[in-house]
Amino acid sequence: MEVRRFEIGSFMTNCYVATSDDGRAAALIDAPEEIERVIAYCDASGIVPTMLILTHGHVDHIGGCAAVKRRWAEIRLAVHGDDAAKLTSPIRNLSLLMGMNVKSPPADVLLKEGDRIELGDETLEVLHTPGHTPGGISLLARPKSGPPIVFTGDALFCEGIGRTDFPGASHRTLLGSIREKLLTLPNDTVCYPGHGPETTIGRERRGNPFLQED
Repeated sequence: MEVRRFEIGSFMTNCYVATSDDGRAAALIDAPEEIERVIAYCDASGIVPTMLILTHGHVDHIGGCAAVKRRWAEIRLAVHGDDAAKLTSPIRNLSLLMGMNVKSPPADVLLKEGDRIELGDETLEVLHTPGHTPGGISLLARPKSGPPIVFTGDALFCEGIGRTDFPGASHRTLLGSIREKLLTLPNDTVCYPGHGPETTIGRERRGNPFLQED
């Protein structure tokens, strides 16, 4: 799987273009504002994503959904069912709190734990990792060559974890999600978070200060 990262928008949020090794399929993971940069890259590279997968429903990850839908009318917008209501509600997606009024198109696909998203010759497995939001997910891929890959959204960062001071968040739940769903992956698993640089499960298991607390 080829992964291209774009750090965009006023919240410096990561958007990923994940393309299957056979080049037959691609997906976008999260859609921050200023998504036009990503759209231009896809157009120049001949990439036509078939799915936009949201790791959760906060404003910094959904601000570009409408623009993506305008560019690719047939693209399917996917989010965990527990975060679906955030997409169309500026209160629930926290955009009003930030002085904005962001509404995404509604989801076409409601995801749940264990769902498998086929991406050409690759598969993305949905891991429900709540805590930052009730419907937070991570996406696990096991490429035919190289280490596993996991897109962790705002659950796990390089030397950090997601905030838990928002409505519906829970520090205890988030730590449980990380330990039960992410730290059980092999040490060489490459993590692509919602903010900041990539890391590995082994690095976070050994040195993430938030995972040494209790």
